[in-house]
Amino acid sequence: MPRLVALICKRDFISAEEFQEYYEKNHVPLIESLFPTLSGYKRTYLVESNMLNDALPLESEGSQSPFDVITELTFDDEDGLNQFFARGADEEVIEAIRKDEANFLDGEKTIMYRVE
Repeated sequence: MPRLVALICKRDFISAEEFQEYYEKNHVPLIESLFPTLSGYKRTYLVESNMLNDALPLESEGSQSPFDVITELTFDDEDGLNQFFARGADEEVIEAIRKDEANFLDGEKTIMYRVE
C-alpha cells in the first residue's frame, strides 16, 4: 500500500486550535474531493513538549519540532498513487490547493516523503 507522509507547519498568524479547525473543516474536504484515489488521510497534530509536565525520556533537551502536523496519505495501489500525482500536476488543482493553504499553512515549509 503506497503511502506519503507530509510534515506541515501552520502560518504564524494562526493559533494551533485555529489551524487544526481549519484543516479539518476546510482543507480535508477539499483534498478528498480533488483526489478520489486517496484511501486514507490521517492527521496527527503535534503537541509542544513545553506543554507537557515532564520532558519525554527520549526527547533531546531544548528541541522543538518546527512542524505542527504529520499527515499521512495512503493509496490502495501504485495506480492510485500515480493518479494522485497526475491530478496534482493539473494547474486548476494546484491553484485551488495553494489558495486554500494560504489561509492556514506555510506551504514553503512543507516536506513530503514516500514511506514504506
